[in-house]
Amino acid sequence: MFDVGFIQWLQQFSSPALDRFFLLVTNLGSHYAYMAILPFVFWAVDRQVGRRLAGLILGTMWLNGLVKEHMVMPRPHPADVRVLGFEPSPGFPSGHAQGALTLWGYLAFALRRRWLTWLAVVLILLISLSRLYLGVHFPGDVLGGWAIAAVVLVAVHVLAELQLFAALSVRLRMLLIFLVPLLLYPLYQTSTSEQLIGFFIGFFTAETLSAEMVPFRARVGFFQQVVKLLIGYLGFAALVALHMMFVPPGLPAVLGYSMIGIWLSIGAPALFRRLGLAGEGAFGRRVDARMHGYMRHYMATALVVLLLVAGSTLYVRSAVPMGTRPAVLPEADVLVIGHRGAAGLAPENTLPSIAAALEYNAHVVEVDLWPSREGIPVVLHDETVDRTTNGTGRVTDMTVAELKALDAGYHFTEDGVTYPWRGRGVTIPTLEEMLREFPDTVFLLEIKYPEPDFVNTVLEVVDAAGARGRVLIESFHDAVVQRAREAAPDVPTSYGQGELIRFALAQRLGVGAFVRPVGDILAMPEWYSGIRVVNPGLARLARKKGIQLHVWTINDEDSMIRIIGLGADAVITDYPDRLQRVLALLEEHSTEDVFY
Repeated sequence: MFDVGFIQWLQQFSSPALDRFFLLVTNLGSHYAYMAILPFVFWAVDRQVGRRLAGLILGTMWLNGLVKEHMVMPRPHPADVRVLGFEPSPGFPSGHAQGALTLWGYLAFALRRRWLTWLAVVLILLISLSRLYLGVHFPGDVLGGWAIAAVVLVAVHVLAELQLFAALSVRLRMLLIFLVPLLLYPLYQTSTSEQLIGFFIGFFTAETLSAEMVPFRARVGFFQQVVKLLIGYLGFAALVALHMMFVPPGLPAVLGYSMIGIWLSIGAPALFRRLGLAGEGAFGRRVDARMHGYMRHYMATALVVLLLVAGSTLYVRSAVPMGTRPAVLPEADVLVIGHRGAAGLAPENTLPSIAAALEYNAHVVEVDLWPSREGIPVVLHDETVDRTTNGTGRVTDMTVAELKALDAGYHFTEDGVTYPWRGRGVTIPTLEEMLREFPDTVFLLEIKYPEPDFVNTVLEVVDAAGARGRVLIESFHDAVVQRAREAAPDVPTSYGQGELIRFALAQRLGVGAFVRPVGDILAMPEWYSGIRVVNPGLARLARKKGIQLHVWTINDEDSMIRIIGLGADAVITDYPDRLQRVLALLEEHSTEDVFY
């Protein structure tokens, strides 16, 4: 189910006409299609069906994103199949297949029209088949999407029959609709998840009151229907456009999308009524006096939320500074950064390793620095020499002469059996030696030593080599990068570990847009302690704040594709050759950001 055999068989029938057909069909399963279909059903077909359909689609697509985020399963590799429209999100389950079965399956069940049932079957099959034909999903991804959709449809039907939610008070229902999605929000963040959660909160809190307070007939005369839909969609599109242009990511975006949900449920129907487009029988209903009170409080709360969205937008755009791309970095869509030179191709943190990285056109070379016993910066990753050389002991206890006497290629092996660099005179280089040997190379200097004063020593060596314009400084230690910023404001720095944690936590809680940049680079692994810290939300926030996102250490091609798809500015790898191969493959495909 997760091999390319069926896809390759299917693609043998490909032609330009079929390509265009399936690209068109696949768009019917995008969230843009759902944004058009949901208001139509709600305003013009059946309000109750539209209400339940909205809950199904919003819930099932949020669940789809959550499963993708935590399973992180690959898609078909571009080297194995023909990919028409590269997608960056993980593969399982297929959002298109899941959404198609949810939407069209529910409409066929709820409206019970034979023609609609046949249309639903055809669309579900074609949309799902398009994902295989386009080479963006395995058959198992499609089947997984169908399975989740089927479970959601059955579960919602059973819950609706039990009417458990309807038995709750109005206030408790609204409180649950507001709080539960917000509590789920930190589980994963993408622009789509913000849309889903915000729209859910706004639409269903509003619909709790508006179904009784702002009634309208979905089916009216043809002219009224056209005018009604035109007004509704114009307002909907205007709000979406304003939101996308101005509102920052995170909780402001969630609250902003809730306003769009309120428009769908209260704003547009109220306007339909005022303009005589609500149809006969939509007026004159007696409403409990308490509902009027609830509505007044709700509209006052909605106004406060709107002011919060506007205020936070103005604050972020005017008071929170933007970062700038360090001028030292070469221009490239994705930077190739050799990790410890090219640690998978030659002994790490040695001159041959750096040469190997440059052979495969690495834009930047990352190396690690420790002080020798004399305080001279030497290029080595570990606190001891045990792992990479034929010696033992702490780096800081050894002189440069003692370090130079060691074989830095002693333990390097590609197959675990042979050691091709032993006895070939590979030594631990000093920082001065490295800068002199590679006078045109941009280096990312990771300072491993935790004492801030070592920064001054490193900068003295850099300045003596005339290399300040081609180095960046990185460290896990907050005090080290803070000293670097004080001593050399013109040298770009990474976030320290504590700074990274605070930034990532703020992003998870939805308040990252309010955080001021302290460094130029977020250099971090995709996973940390079992948590996927480099996620779509963090990548988007970094991009909007003008902070470089460098992800390490990515060595397999599927992960490289995924990280590039997230929008990383640089990939740090032991294998620059593999990364260059992936970049060449991706140049042949355009990216398609769907449900991510």
